[in-house]
Amino acid sequence: MATMTQRVKWWGWGDPSRNLELKSDFQNYLFDRLNISDRERESAHSLPEILPPNPEVAKSLSGSMEDSDRLAHAAGKSYVDLIRIRKPRIDLAPDAVVWPESVADLNRIFQVSRKEGWAVVPFGGGTSVLRGVEPISGPKKGVVTVNLTRMNRILSLDKTSHTAHIQAGIFGPALESHLSSEGFELGHYPQSFEFSTLGGWIAARSAGQNSTGYGRIEDLVVSLRAITPEGEIVTREVPSSATGPEMEEVLIGSEGTLGIITDAVMRIHEKPDRIFYASYLCSTFSEGIDVLRGLAQKGPVPTIARLSDEPETELSFKQAGADSKLGFKLLKMMGKRAYVEKGAHLLLGYEDQYLSTIGESLRKGDLIKIGKSPGEKWEKTRFDLPYFRDTLMDYGILVETLETATTWSKLNNLYQKVRLSILEAIPNALVLTHVSHIYPEGASLYFTFMADAKGKELETWKRGKEAANRAILSNGGTMSHHHGVGMDHIEGLQEERGPLQMKMLRSMKETLDPNGILNPGKLIPDALS
Repeated sequence: MATMTQRVKWWGWGDPSRNLELKSDFQNYLFDRLNISDRERESAHSLPEILPPNPEVAKSLSGSMEDSDRLAHAAGKSYVDLIRIRKPRIDLAPDAVVWPESVADLNRIFQVSRKEGWAVVPFGGGTSVLRGVEPISGPKKGVVTVNLTRMNRILSLDKTSHTAHIQAGIFGPALESHLSSEGFELGHYPQSFEFSTLGGWIAARSAGQNSTGYGRIEDLVVSLRAITPEGEIVTREVPSSATGPEMEEVLIGSEGTLGIITDAVMRIHEKPDRIFYASYLCSTFSEGIDVLRGLAQKGPVPTIARLSDEPETELSFKQAGADSKLGFKLLKMMGKRAYVEKGAHLLLGYEDQYLSTIGESLRKGDLIKIGKSPGEKWEKTRFDLPYFRDTLMDYGILVETLETATTWSKLNNLYQKVRLSILEAIPNALVLTHVSHIYPEGASLYFTFMADAKGKELETWKRGKEAANRAILSNGGTMSHHHGVGMDHIEGLQEERGPLQMKMLRSMKETLDPNGILNPGKLIPDALS
C-alpha cells in the first residue's frame, strides 16, 4: 500500500504501481475521437501547498494537524476534487483529523465540537464522486474530519441467520476476506470496492456490480447503529417490521449529515464457487435493453448484468485490441461485421452454469454469443477504471461519470436525451453508456463522458454536467441511482423531491443535528446558513 504522501501525489486510489499507461494504438484512436493532436503526458504532480489549520481544533480534540493527513482528507474522488488537488495550492482542508476507536470517542467528539463550534465531517474511504466529504466549515470556526477506519472489526457472525455484525470503518477487501474464510460473502462490489468502507456504502446508499442479484446496500442492511449530536439510534435486528416508518431508512443515504453510522448487522449469503459469464453482441443498444427487460421480468435474473452501448463497446474492444483477435476476424468473415464494429456488448453473470446458457429472452433475441472470456477479463480488471481516469487526466482529458435510472418505457428516450445534451454542451465529447442494474420495472443508465479539457477543466466539466442534469430531470430520471447527492446534486434533489419532502428532510436535520455541525453543505439545502 502506498504511503499517505503517495496517496496524495497519486491521487486516484493510492497505488502508483497500478497507474495505467495507454497503449499506442488505443491512444491514437482515443486522441483521434477527441480531436487531440499528439500530446505528452504530465504525470509528475507535486504536493500542493496547504493553508495553516486552526490550532484550537486539534488542541480540543487531540487530532492530527500534519499536512499529509490534512491533504489526504481534503477532497474526495470527484473530477472537481482531483483537479483541485493537482493545483499548486489547495484552499480547503480540515483543520484536524481524528480517528475514533469507539462510540465513546465519537460522543466526546460531538460534545466538544458542539461546545467549541467545530464542524464535523465523517470520512470512511473518501471515495465520494459528488464532493460529499469536502471539509466545509460553513458558519463554524473550523472543521474536523472524523476518519472511521479504526472501527473496522467484524463483531459477530450468525451462520444460522446468515447475518454479520460489522463495524462501519472496515474496507471492502478486508470485509470480504473475513467472510470468505467462513464460507460467506456480502457480495457488495461498487467501483470503489478496494478503497471504500461499509459505513460509506450505507451512508451513500450504494449499489455494487452484483446488486442485480444480491440487492443494493439498503437491501442488505438488517439493522444499524448511528451516533448523532442528540444521542444514539439503534434499530432492531429483525427481518422485517410494521411498527411505523422504518427509521434506519432515514440514515441510509444520509451522507453523514444526520449522524455517523458506527456498525450494522448485514445480510450475507453463502459464497458461490464462481460466477459463470456469458457475453453476447446485440445488433443495437435498444435490442439489448429489450433482452434485459425480458430477463428482469421473466428470468432467469442474472447476478451481474451489464449492457454497453455502441460507443462504449467500440472503445472497450479497441482498448482490448479486439481487431487482432481471431474470433472477431472470423465473425467478420461470416458476415457479422456490423455486430463487431457497430454492435452493443451484453455481459451476463450467473452463479449457476446452467442458467448462463438459457433464458427465453436470449433465445428469441438476434444475438451472437462470443463466449465467457470477456466476462472473465472484466472481473479481473473491473476495479481499474479509476486508475485509467487518472492516466487520461494526465493528458488533459476530462473523464466524468454520472448515472440515473428510470422505467423501461422511458429508458431509451432518457438515454438519447442525456447523450444528446452532453454532445450539445461539449461538441467534441465522447459519450459512453451502459446499463448496470436491472429491475422488473426499469433499469439504471451509467454515462461516462470524455473531452479535451486542457486549460479549461472545470468550465468544460460544468457545461457537460449541468446539461446532463437538466436532461435527466426533464425526461423522467432520478438525479442519482447510486452515487448520491453530496454537493453536486443539491439543486437537482430539490427539484426531484419537491418542497414538502425537502421540508421533511430539513426537519430531520434540525431534530438530530440542531446545531448544524455534521457535514455542512452536503445533501441538505440551506445547511450552511
